[in-house]
Amino acid sequence: MTYGLVLLLSLAACGEKTQPLSVQVFPARLAGDARGPEYAAWDTVQFAGGTRSKATTYLVAPEPLFTEWNITACKDAASADSTRIVVARLNAYASRTMQRFSEDSARLKQPLALKVGDRWVSFLPLLRPFEDRISLYGFTREEAGQLQRDIETR
Repeated sequence: MTYGLVLLLSLAACGEKTQPLSVQVFPARLAGDARGPEYAAWDTVQFAGGTRSKATTYLVAPEPLFTEWNITACKDAASADSTRIVVARLNAYASRTMQRFSEDSARLKQPLALKVGDRWVSFLPLLRPFEDRISLYGFTREEAGQLQRDIETR
């Protein structure tokens, strides 16, 4: 009887799937720099700060530039702090979106908001026009690994 119960629980656990890791990249602005009606629909985010992004208030666009579904491949690497850097290759749609976005040199100085799951992890600017890859800072080791697994298994 006990053996059957253990086997049943093991099979049930094997069938459980974890939710894919949500990754979203949004245009953002420092709250003090974003004035005018075009920012009325943007969300206000109080960011606690990190190694590369200062603690401050940002406004974040209502729609992301790309999500985890636009990432076709990625590699992660150690960062100077305890976080991980994910270098992501984007699909054609997201690549065109990022190329158009980065054509305006003024946007290169504005932060991009990176949201992983339910937390905001960084607000770093895109420093040069987009080519074919983007470095995303602030992942935990577990998040970077899960993103890699999600991409490999979809």
